[in-house]
This record gives sequence, structure tokens and C-alpha cells, in this order.
Amino acid sequence: MNTHSNPTEIEKVKGKYIIADTNVLSACSSSTDYYQAFFNIFQNNSIWIDPIVKLEFLRGAYQEKTYKEKTNFLKIEKFSTLVDHQDIYKKVYITAFNIARIYSHHGKPNVPLGDILITARLEVGKDFLFLTEDIEDFPTLLFDRLCIITFERKRNKDNSEYLEHLQLIQFNQEKYKKCLVNLPQ
Repeated sequence: MNTHSNPTEIEKVKGKYIIADTNVLSACSSSTDYYQAFFNIFQNNSIWIDPIVKLEFLRGAYQEKTYKEKTNFLKIEKFSTLVDHQDIYKKVYITAFNIARIYSHHGKPNVPLGDILITARLEVGKDFLFLTEDIEDFPTLLFDRLCIITFERKRNKDNSEYLEHLQLIQFNQEKYKKCLVNLPQ
């Protein structure tokens, strides 16, 4: 599988902790080539799964076989799961209310709840980067885009080619504070 990224940008994030979004996990679990290319690019990073992402990834697996396959995929040693603790989520919920207000104020009232909670978790867990295909719900309003990775893929149904772009982003505390201050009173 062909991929395209800036090696200098990938080198800058070497050793950093990266949380993979649901769309990244789905792509990795559905294609061995994608999985291998992904871990080749991020071989010097720890890949983490947020509990909200895990829920999103598993929620469509209503058949027992599919659920077991997806659950087993998440147990692969290359993934680590973030701690899920009540004290963390107290902070996450407070932050999530602020993020929802910020997004609504900036014309984005329809950002899914899961993505708001993930964004809040990234504000609380300041050392993590986030990798997602979703540009709409993780905008540069609150994030810095560190790099873009492009995967050349083929659709299963007709074998047509398409490009999948992932953005590696980092929550920006200064942007967040500025947006909070600028909310109408």
C-alpha cells in the first residue's frame, strides 16, 4: 500500500503518544495492508485507544462473531488503552460542556457527542496527539495540525482507487482559552 507523508513531520512526533480515532481503528482492522503501513509509519510511537473510541468502534458489532473479532483486534499488543477513571471524567465532562459551547458559538452545533468527549479528553490529557480522518469534528479552531498522512486505497465493491487523508493533531490550550474568553456572556 502506498502512503505519503512528510518524513520530517513524522520524525518530529517520534516517541509521542497517539490516540487513534474510530475511523483509524476501522481501517486497520479491515485491511492487513493498511494495518502494516500504519504501524510502519508510527513504529516509534505508542498507539492508544480512548474508552469513547473503543465504544464507537464496538457499537455496531451486534453479531457475536463480529463483536469478538473487533474485541480481539483491540487486544493486539500494539494498542494500549487509556485509563478510565471517575476523577478523569469529572474533568472531561466540565471541559466537554465548554467545548460544546465553543463549537456551537462557531457554527458547529452538530459535532457528535463522542467527538466532543474525545476532544475534552485531549484537553485533559495534554501529552496525547490524536490521529483521525475526521477534519470537520476536530477543526483547527481548537487543534494544531501537525501532519497529514495519505493512504492510497481501493474500494472493496468496485476496486476503484481513492485517497484517505489522516490528520495528526494536538489540542491547543491557548486556542481553547481564547475561545472560552470570547464566548458571549
